[in-house]
Amino acid sequence: MATNTDAIEERPFVRNKIVELIIEGNPEKMLEYYKNAKGYEQYAVSLGKAAGALAMAKILESIHLGKDSRILDVGAGTGIMGEKLKEVGYTNVDALDPVEEMLQFAQSKGVYKEYIHEAIIPGKKVNIADNTYDALCLLGAFLTGHITTTSLPELMRITKPGGVIVFNVFQHWMKTDPEFHKDSIEAELQSFVDNGSCTKWSKQDITVFSSNGEITPVYLLTLKQ
Repeated sequence: MATNTDAIEERPFVRNKIVELIIEGNPEKMLEYYKNAKGYEQYAVSLGKAAGALAMAKILESIHLGKDSRILDVGAGTGIMGEKLKEVGYTNVDALDPVEEMLQFAQSKGVYKEYIHEAIIPGKKVNIADNTYDALCLLGAFLTGHITTTSLPELMRITKPGGVIVFNVFQHWMKTDPEFHKDSIEAELQSFVDNGSCTKWSKQDITVFSSNGEITPVYLLTLKQ
């Protein structure tokens, strides 16, 4: 007899369904859909998400982030980002995700040290001490209905002085959600430089999905030492 979990895992994971749930504005339904960790992994692999993960890992290499640096993969999902961080030599990496099933799937890969079952929610602190991580990575997590610019101060809180936060933004949401418009994001990042909490920010484009060549901008925010 099939369980509810079996039924979830039997459904194919469809990107348009997530977009539909985001537009609907129903976070409970969206979290339920993300319980299909096996389906999500198959979907992400078929898209070639590993290309984006490797590109983001190499950005950390390019700024000479030490291989023993403590890194948090925010919105870790099934662990694709963690796999690529390990591939380039980063092994002191933790995973954070609001969906327990995703973390369980990621744990089977053995690429993280700690697994943190929490969500990044505006106005709420996660159970992580100040100044814990040298770097935060957010691949495919910074979008409407997920993590937004209003949570940047909380992400900065758990990042060490002189540390970095790196995240990409999908073009679809930059075009359809004013909060993720290029000018809005870059004005927000510049405000942290202007108020002295950060020293600089930069941007570069990466191919996030190798299957369709989808390009997204990646932002790198450097905190004040």
